[in-house]
Amino acid sequence: MAGRPGVGNARSRGSIDELPSGALRVRVYAGVDPVTKKRHDLIEVIPPGPRAWVEAEATRARLLQQIAERRNPRTSATVDELLTRYLDQFAGSPNTLDLYRTHVRNHISPCLGDLRVGKLDAETLDSFYAELRRCRARCTGRVSVEHRASGPHECTEKCRRHVCRPLAATTIRHIHFILSGAYKRAVRWGWVSESPTAKAEPPPAPKPNPQRAS
Repeated sequence: MAGRPGVGNARSRGSIDELPSGALRVRVYAGVDPVTKKRHDLIEVIPPGPRAWVEAEATRARLLQQIAERRNPRTSATVDELLTRYLDQFAGSPNTLDLYRTHVRNHISPCLGDLRVGKLDAETLDSFYAELRRCRARCTGRVSVEHRASGPHECTEKCRRHVCRPLAATTIRHIHFILSGAYKRAVRWGWVSESPTAKAEPPPAPKPNPQRAS
């Protein structure tokens, strides 16, 4: 296209495609996904605007640099897929494994499960932990009712007004340990270049409350 920065079509250089909306889609080949064994591309969409092509070229250069320095996520797998594989190989006690699966099911999956492993960062984790400290159900803060059943029903005394209850600091730390262990494997497997848990801050360990000697 005349007057616009060159659009690279070769696999090694990536491509920039104009979408019907006027936005630009930057796509750069990043190898074979170690999970799906399929082609893995890094894709970003640039909103339409007078500098869209300039920004798209800069984005393509940035993604190519990440790949050259092996800093890019090398899989499109989700956090749920990582946790499933990690817990399937977990070498701890059966009781600990059951506890970890419960934490994943009740807290991690509903909020982070669909996120791609390479998109999870320390800021997201800090926000996640803060929400759990505020309310274990991560409610919106509006007045709501906790119903006794999910389908249509007549409310009884069992349907009560929601009251925020923070998740215990020990439980949030368990969640952090689960994610830390999973991402340690992800780094070793080559799924990501670094773990976001290294920079996130879970609640501090509760201070011991020793009994007075009698």
